[in-house]
Parts: sequence; C-alpha cells; structure tokens
Amino acid sequence: MSSFYDTVPEETAEYRPSATMWLAAVIREVTAQKDRLILWLPVFFACGIGLYFSLKFEPPVSFGFFIVAVILACQVFIWPLREDSRPKAILSLLCSALLLMSSGFCVAQWRTMAMETPMLLKSIGPVDITGIIAGIDKLEAGQGSRVVLEDLSIEKLSKEKTPYRVRLKVRKDENLVVGNKVTVLARLNPPSAPVAPRAFDFQRYAYFKRIGAFGFAYSAPEILEINPPHSFQQKLESLRQTIAERIGAAINDPESAVATALMTGERTAITEEDWEAMRASGLAHMLAISGLHVGLVATVLFFTARFLMALVPALALKYPIKKYAAFIALVGAFSYMLIVGSTIPTIRAMMMTGIVLCAVILDRTAISMRLIALAAFVVLLISPEALWGASFQMSFSAVAALIFFYEQVRPYWSAWYRQAGLARRIALYFLGVCMTTVVATLATAPFALFHFQQLSLYSLLSNLLAGPLMAFVIMPTAVLSYLAMIPGWEQGPLWLTGKGVSAVLRVAHDTAALPESTWNAPAWPLSALISLVTAGLFLMLWKGRGKAIAFIPFMISILIIFQYNQPDIFISSNSKLISLRDQSGSLSISSRVHDRFSAEIWARRNGQKDEKLVKWPKEGESTNILPSLQCGEQGCRVSSQGTKVAFSFHPGSHEADCSWADILIATDPLRQRNCHAALQVDRFDNWGQGAHAIWFNGRLETVESVRGKRPWSVSPRR
Repeated sequence: MSSFYDTVPEETAEYRPSATMWLAAVIREVTAQKDRLILWLPVFFACGIGLYFSLKFEPPVSFGFFIVAVILACQVFIWPLREDSRPKAILSLLCSALLLMSSGFCVAQWRTMAMETPMLLKSIGPVDITGIIAGIDKLEAGQGSRVVLEDLSIEKLSKEKTPYRVRLKVRKDENLVVGNKVTVLARLNPPSAPVAPRAFDFQRYAYFKRIGAFGFAYSAPEILEINPPHSFQQKLESLRQTIAERIGAAINDPESAVATALMTGERTAITEEDWEAMRASGLAHMLAISGLHVGLVATVLFFTARFLMALVPALALKYPIKKYAAFIALVGAFSYMLIVGSTIPTIRAMMMTGIVLCAVILDRTAISMRLIALAAFVVLLISPEALWGASFQMSFSAVAALIFFYEQVRPYWSAWYRQAGLARRIALYFLGVCMTTVVATLATAPFALFHFQQLSLYSLLSNLLAGPLMAFVIMPTAVLSYLAMIPGWEQGPLWLTGKGVSAVLRVAHDTAALPESTWNAPAWPLSALISLVTAGLFLMLWKGRGKAIAFIPFMISILIIFQYNQPDIFISSNSKLISLRDQSGSLSISSRVHDRFSAEIWARRNGQKDEKLVKWPKEGESTNILPSLQCGEQGCRVSSQGTKVAFSFHPGSHEADCSWADILIATDPLRQRNCHAALQVDRFDNWGQGAHAIWFNGRLETVESVRGKRPWSVSPRR
C-alpha cells in the first residue's frame, strides 16, 4: 500500500521545495524518533503535571478522567492504523502524547486529594497540644530541635480543623524520643504564604508534607506515654536519632552537623555560615543526598565485598562473587536511601544504581538515557509535586546532561584510558572531575538562577579539591562507621570522617572568601525556564538533524530574560515593609526592623545581596537612592519614569496623597472618597491578596492573583 510520503516527489535542481516537501520532511523527522519514544515518556507526563499545578483553580475530579477516557478511546481506534502511512503514525504518536499529558494531570490531582490536610487559617496560642512525636531534627548548638507531631489534639480546634501534622521549635528538647506521646504549650501559625508573587510557595510545600501549622513551644514538652516506635517510619526516625547521637559523641561541631547530614539526611544542625560557604563555593550539592552519595556507598560496598570474597579461593573459583558483591551493594544502597530519608534525588539515584547493579547480576547492560527517563517517570508517578522543586529539576538535569555528554565522548575516552599508563590515568581522572563539574554546572545553572538567583563562579576549583575527599575519605569511612556502630566501635571511622569533613569545610570557606565568588542575577519568568528546558530536551533526546530545533527555544528564552522588567515596588502582606527600586536597579527598603525575611527574598530576586539594601531617608535627610524620594513623618513621595508614587504611613496624609499621586500605597485602610490615584493599594488589599508587586507603568501582581485558589493556598479571606 502506498503511503502519503511515497507520493512526494524527490527534490531536483528544477524542483523547488514546496509545502508538501516540508511536510514530508517533518513527518520523516518525527517518525525517525520511534526508537527514542521512551525518552519522551516522562516529558509529556510532566507537561500534564505542570498544567495541573499552573491552574488558578481546582478543577472537578471528573474533568481529568473524562479527558483520559476520550483520548484513550481515540488511541484504541487509531492504533491498528499506525502502520498504514506516516501521517497516521504521527496521529497515533500525538494521541499517545496527549494520553500521557492527561494521565499526568490526573495523577497530580489524585495526589493532591490523597495528601489533603486541614491548614491553619490564623495564628492561635498559647494552646495545649497533645500528639505523638513523628520526627526530631536537631538545630544548631543551643537552638534546640524541630519536632514534628501527629495524631494531634489541639485546644480550641475541632477534630475536622486539626491538621494532620504540626512542626514546633522546641528549645528544651531533652529526653524526647520518636514514638512518645507528649503534651506541650505552644503557639501555632499558618504556613507562610509567598513573600512576593511567583516566589517560593511554602504553603504548597507544607501541604504535601501534610504539615498544617508551624510554631514554637513555650516550655519543655511533657511526656505522657513512653512508647517504642511502632510504625516503619517511626522506627527509621528512631534509627536516625540514634545514629545522630553516636556521631555527636564522636565528632565535635561543626563537623558533626555535616557528618550527620551525610549519614542521616538531617541538615538542620548545619550553621548558616557553613551553609552559605557551601553554596557560594558550589559545594552545596555535597550536602544534598543524591547520586554522588548513593553511588559512592554502592561502589565502596561492591569493591570491598568483591575483594574480601576474592581472598577466599574456594569461594572465588566456584561462585559468581561479582554478582554476590552487586547484591550486597544493592542492599546497602537501598538501606542508605531509607536511612537518609528517601528524598527525590535519593530515590532517583537509588533507582539508577539499582538497575545498574541488577544488570550486573543478570549479565545485562544498562541503557543509560533510558534509565534516567524511567527514573524520572517513576518519581513523578509517586510524587508529582516534585516537578516544581529545585531538587528534582537540578538532580535530573545534571544526570541527564552527564549521560548525554559521556555518551558522545565515550569512544574517545575509552581509547585514551586503554592506552594510558598510571600517570596518564591519574591525569584523566582529574580531567574527568573537571569535565563532570563543568557539565553539571552548566546543566544546573538555569535552575540555580531561576530558584536561587545565585551561581558559584569557582565551583570547578572547589569540586576539584573537595571531590577526592568525598570519594576517598568521607563516604568510605561513613560506610565503615555504619557497620562499626553495630558492635559500638564507630569512634575510629567517625574520627576519620570528621577529618575529611573538616577539610571540605575549609575548602568551602576559602573558596567562598575569594573575590566575586558568586554571581547574583535577577529572577526570571517561568516562561524563560520552560524555553531553556525545551531547548535542552531537544538537544539531548532528539535524533537526527532536528536537534537544530533546540536553537529556537534557546533564543526565545534569552529574549524573554533580557526583556523582562523587575518590579519597581514590593509590599509585604502585613503592610509593614515596602521596597523601592531605583534607576540603577537597586532596591531600598522602608525599614530594617519589620519582616527581614521578606527583604532578603526581595533583594535576592532583584539580583543583589540583602546587606546592600539601603534604608529610606528620614525627614530632612538627603539620599542618592532616588533624587526625588522625599520622606516626612506621615509618608514618602517619589517621581520616577513619569509616575508619581505616594507611600502613606498615616491616615492624615490620605487626602493630599490622593490628589497628587498616580499610585497610592497606604499602610492603613484607605477610606478617602473620590481618590484620583489611578492605582490604590491599602492595608485591606495586602491582607486579602497577599504581597504585592507593582511596576511604575501601573502593572500590578499579587500573590493570590498569581496562584489562585488551590487546596494549599491559605488566605485570611478563606
């Protein structure tokens, strides 16, 4: 049977390309991807998840399932015709893509319903809280712990309005054990809303952790019942607590906090100075348990077990010790994943490591890019909300880029390694570390800039120095420490772990102290990140000349980034803090006393450090922020870009400001009638709509208008 493509004439010197020719070329290019369709499976699935979370309302439950049913029916009808012609094959592929997207939409909605928990709407306290300890995270020395309680009974709250979990900061945390039932006098607050439109949504994060309130204890919790951990999760938490106590007894701070993070996944005890140094030096990925750590644990166990079994001739000559070693490494890596908390990067790393080890056991070869696609699909199927997290995005982008890069250079690299002597192999190792760091940095840079507006400029140097310490000192001795804890001999291995951690921290602080160690960039729109991700996907996953398509979304993203204008004014949700952007692009703030956290986030999103924030002048003071900024007892006024803006701090200035300003921002309720300001924002607006972002051209965005009304969005008006 002749197909559509068979009827297309070949191009000759006398024949110019027509629309039919271009269509045939597109069809040929798409159908050539047949053997790579599995790589696009998590991509289309993620598109459906992203569509669900981007909505400003909660759709009916039946909507997604109806769409899936319709598309599935179409797919069943078209499937037998997929081999008749290339256009029909493309139609079948299109139906498959739509089916994956609608399935992702449904999975995300189902996950949202499954994780439903009451969210506290307003602050309450002091109240008596009774619950079972589900988790304990040690904070910095002298700061106490963060305790998660579940099975709750809260004074002044009915059972229907009681959250599934609450998290409290407890300073007096002696004798607290996971599984115990306690009562405590505490104050509870709702999860914090975003401090700016399109900023990180902590309420959504808390919702999917099933934590409906946060607060602090006024006194030490009183233990009502001493219960051994009964659930599997509580037993894991108890094991983590025991390991953390053993580490604290063997290593001094701050090394013990980092070692605890690497061996239990609890990072809350790391000091802010160490965190900042690790971020600025590009070593923060070493504190986030991921493929590096799981891979090193599996590698240490595999080669150690194989070496020990090889020392026994009767065992080495009669049994497949390589497969036995792979099984031991598989069990050890899985146990490590459970101990450190099964985060998204850890699950991804465990899946990939597990498949590789299973391939060794079954005498098969693992397919690398398919492996990362399968891992991404499974993670999104289990936790679709992870798609919006920096952890998921940076983890998978780094691994996919590294796999793609080494697939391209593998023939050359293998040839160099086979022909190399000892000195050349050492040089190739350091070259590999350098190339791995460069590729991973380039792959994660868009996500680091989008989420954190920060990029380390000396990450190559710091990883070159700290990488061998992590690979050959810290993780091998950490694995040995796990085993030594069974008979109680962990002091020696943990001492070595502490020395390795101390050296890494020294590298981090020295690198961070170098001039211009980090680059701070303004926040991007989400559309720019989506365009960059699309470009990267086409570059890595597309087969053939169609890779050139990646250039189009890449240029679109660059255009979006350079044309995006940062907000000129930020207003906090409680109206106590306002920021103003001057002609040079720097932010200044109305006060340093109220809501410092919001000021830090605003500065970061504007591409500057918070210590460079300048406070507005007092009455009679001059300023170089904006020459036209004039402040008095009742407020401030400024003229910029042909727009007059009044900041009213007292009701007595409302009348005058209304007649003068184009934009009026009042920290009190605005009751002035016939106000001539084109844009008016008062305390009631901030209370109901959350933090505001305003441009001098009159554009306005609020937290509530951007994210809409979703199950996790807590608003006073609700």
